[in-house]
Amino acid sequence: MRKTTLLATFALIASLLAAACGSTAEESASPTPTPEIVEGGTLLLGDYQDADSLNPFYYSTVMSSNIVGTTHDGLLRLNENLLLEPWMAYVAPSVKNKGIRLGDDADAGDAATVTWYLRPWKWSDGVDLTCADYQFAREWILDEANTAVSKVGTEDISAIDCAAGTGKDGRDGETMTVHYSTIYQNMKYGPAVAPEHYYSQFTLGTAGPDANPVTDASTDMLLGAGYRTKDLPNVPTSGAFHYESRTVGIETVVVRNKYWADPRTGEPAKLARIKFIVCGAPSTCVAKFRTGELDIVTDLDGSQYLPTEDLGDERKTLNAFTVEFLRPNFSETVCSDGAPAEVDPEGLLPTRDARGGGCPASDLAIRQAISYAVDRTGYLNKIEGGVGTVATNMELPAFFFYKEIDLPLKKDLTAAADALAAGGWEDTNDNGTVDKDIDGDGDQDEAIIDFCTTLKPTRGAKLQLLVAELAKIGITGIVDAVPSGTLFGTLTDTAPNTKCNLAQGSFDVALHAFGIPSIEPSGYDNYHSSQLEVNGGGNDQFVNIPKLDELLEAVKTSVDVPVQKKLMYKVQDVMAANVVTIPLHYWLDITLLSSNVSGYIPHQAWGPVWNAYELDVTSN
Repeated sequence: MRKTTLLATFALIASLLAAACGSTAEESASPTPTPEIVEGGTLLLGDYQDADSLNPFYYSTVMSSNIVGTTHDGLLRLNENLLLEPWMAYVAPSVKNKGIRLGDDADAGDAATVTWYLRPWKWSDGVDLTCADYQFAREWILDEANTAVSKVGTEDISAIDCAAGTGKDGRDGETMTVHYSTIYQNMKYGPAVAPEHYYSQFTLGTAGPDANPVTDASTDMLLGAGYRTKDLPNVPTSGAFHYESRTVGIETVVVRNKYWADPRTGEPAKLARIKFIVCGAPSTCVAKFRTGELDIVTDLDGSQYLPTEDLGDERKTLNAFTVEFLRPNFSETVCSDGAPAEVDPEGLLPTRDARGGGCPASDLAIRQAISYAVDRTGYLNKIEGGVGTVATNMELPAFFFYKEIDLPLKKDLTAAADALAAGGWEDTNDNGTVDKDIDGDGDQDEAIIDFCTTLKPTRGAKLQLLVAELAKIGITGIVDAVPSGTLFGTLTDTAPNTKCNLAQGSFDVALHAFGIPSIEPSGYDNYHSSQLEVNGGGNDQFVNIPKLDELLEAVKTSVDVPVQKKLMYKVQDVMAANVVTIPLHYWLDITLLSSNVSGYIPHQAWGPVWNAYELDVTSN
């Protein structure tokens, strides 16, 4: 997730806010003609990490985002100027153009009603994509047996009505009316869509080789839809490309969708194929780019700034829509247990029983102490080469609802020790580690923290520095580095009791980055207590703060910008007071782009292939 500057986007944000009130690029070109397929090249894109899922309803890695972005389109797109423009729809609904109607203006029984004028569109297998596919997707997502997708937003839709042959101003298409039981701020982006003709052959929640393998380990992609890797070529997609093949840990290949055309121009995608290649390490990606084995390298952070300095115009640097942070586990009972993935100096991470039975990161004083012990400026200078921006907030400074949070930029061990003492932590058994009965069972819980992260070297280095400082105040830390697929793996594709798995809660504190693909006020999916349900949302921290719930509910159901701003100020205050997260810094993203590639347009929120249909290569 990328952007040009953090501070220079205020004007663009203002433009988007105007768009939210109705000032969008509402109309685009005439109906899409059947594209004439032309020959194109093969684009070779490298990333140090593999996709964790190709399910457009549930994924987390940058590689997944890039792949899904080429294979799936939406009713609208967020263009390079951060303006919403029509895509699969003729018009971007707004309050101004009456496409969005609220309160008394909505249909009877609705809190809000949104009307969409759908363009004629086809799935990659030639089947018409219709309003019925949106109806089906709603039912599919809300099915209780489908645990691999987020239901946020969809659960607010009470019904979807379809009217055939009544496109905007008499043009070919359908009218889709979406009825909302509550106002949902993201409703202007439209509901989800899924290919009914393909998905309907699967029965959610069943297992076995010939049934929907939603709980089958071989279902390594597209969770909840029943896809195995070998089935990918059959999966209908709505975007400019569709799946050709996948070799886990090696590459995923997409090919041009012959039924797709740019709705503005009627032109097909220029590229014939994109190969998404897993390099294994950022430095390996850079080396392969230098030898001409890759046309694009994405997902590089500030650690590669100096090593790529000599590449001149082939190096593109953007301040990212991404914040790196520590994610504490708020649960008192569900946390890290057993031996670490990366063996610590003692050789073994004590079990929860050995730690007293409780989960130390659930205690506010522990979270406060860790936050004070973090050396934000030091990590940035020593490990990231001074490249990036120190973060004291999970929100981005460019956002209209950002509030400056007063957190120390450098470590403050005195404040950390004071926080522990004020919270009742002391070394009662003189073993060098402070303890406290945090779960009320009468046992002293030792402050032993399992810090989980990915294999990215910079993250492990930061945690090693943090652990060394925490030891000085009586907190014992152990660093566990695991593959991204383990840390971010869902319950349906991860074995039970997997170490350092966010979905299972088998961590104490996790260090990773959070990409922000939207500039809408957010937080409900990740921090509202209703999202504690297994994979029903993103609250894998077990956060349950009533005041925060109240504020997030108000934000979620507001479309008034001034009100949203006031509410988000309060949200940020509550999160800071409870140390819900511990932000470290905003990334600088680096993309390497070969001179062989044409059509590249920088985007502040999405990766280098966000406009893959406009890219081309002159040679391979």
